[in-house]
Amino acid sequence: MKFIRIILIGFVWFMFVNFISYAGEVDILLQKLVEKGILTPGEAQEIKTETQEQIKKEIAQGKYSNLPQWLQNISLKGDLRTRYQFRHEKADNNYSKDTHIGRVRMRLGLDTKVNEQIKAGIGIATNSGGDPRSTNISFGDKNSGHSSKMEIRLDYAYAKYSALSWLDIVGGKMLLSDVVWEPVDLIWDTDITPEGAVFALNKKLGSHLDGFMNNAVLFGTADTSTNADPIMLYMVQPGLKYKFNDAISLKSGFSFYSWQNVKNKAYPTDSWYKSSNTKSGTSWVYDYTLITPALELSINEPFKAIGLNVEKLKLFGEYVNNVHISDNNTGFGLGFQLGSDKINKFGDWQCKYIYAMLGKDAILDVTPDSDRYHGKTGMRSHEGIFSFGLGKNTSLGVDVYRSWSIIDTRKAPETVIQVDWNLKF
Repeated sequence: MKFIRIILIGFVWFMFVNFISYAGEVDILLQKLVEKGILTPGEAQEIKTETQEQIKKEIAQGKYSNLPQWLQNISLKGDLRTRYQFRHEKADNNYSKDTHIGRVRMRLGLDTKVNEQIKAGIGIATNSGGDPRSTNISFGDKNSGHSSKMEIRLDYAYAKYSALSWLDIVGGKMLLSDVVWEPVDLIWDTDITPEGAVFALNKKLGSHLDGFMNNAVLFGTADTSTNADPIMLYMVQPGLKYKFNDAISLKSGFSFYSWQNVKNKAYPTDSWYKSSNTKSGTSWVYDYTLITPALELSINEPFKAIGLNVEKLKLFGEYVNNVHISDNNTGFGLGFQLGSDKINKFGDWQCKYIYAMLGKDAILDVTPDSDRYHGKTGMRSHEGIFSFGLGKNTSLGVDVYRSWSIIDTRKAPETVIQVDWNLKF
């Protein structure tokens, strides 16, 4: 039977390679073999799975000549998240308000290698009302409700040109990780996909030392029909990563942000925007020029000496100062991450804690984490996260925020609890 199985795997593989458009007929063949008692249902499924894995391997190695090269260069990735969210806050007249929300997020990305130096990426995601800081869709959305259909929007579309071994040029609507390194989501919500161009330098400076510098020109608003100039962001971020040994490394960065043409510009009127900077009427009062140092210490197997099997410990911090003004102009985020570096399989776990504070005018209020006190500045917040692997590529996460206003100290604190089921594919 083992010999027959080997022959069958080879035959099915041959059919996939030479007649890929007839993949459905392979299913029929395997079903017939099951019906005749040559294979059990489990053996048929195993043969099909092994064949598909072999083909995937050959496609990844560029050996699958029956597929066009451009198709072999494409890779797909995606994730699905369902969420239950509870929010407790004090509403008007100090009335206690509890909100229960069901949400879903879907993201699908496509990457392709155009040639040896150029890569392109395109992604779509669920979204509500064009919110740049969220890819969530709420069940029974107040604007539609009643199980109405949900929106899919362009999440990112960019090209990356590796001009030199140490220089990447990225343009378009980009992933945040291609724009800036940030150990904690103090300044940037991780769902934001900035628009513009980045010149990223990465150079090995020694056997233990690597250097990087991210330089970005980003668009805040499009050109206008009035005499007002569009909002622009210019960013420079030099940094270093030093590897002390196989277990300990330290990464640091120093960012300089210059937001141009914000002063006297009307702020957004979209429903997702929660105004919190200093305003005059409907306009911002200040421009925002930020200096931001950041550090991250990473330790592999930190408790090995005492017999505890913990994969990684990270300690991180970030500080921000808006040098345009002298009051309510600073902020910081401090925290740690303990457990598995990534959640990939059953039993992997990770816990994380962040304490964050942002003065009213420390940063422009369109970029911070939208889940932390509605994405406002003028706040302080504790955040605790626990994630556990339920199986391959699936996990359960619990995220808790406890936040206060530092502008209106009479206002009661807000509690947000998010329970997520995550699936990656």
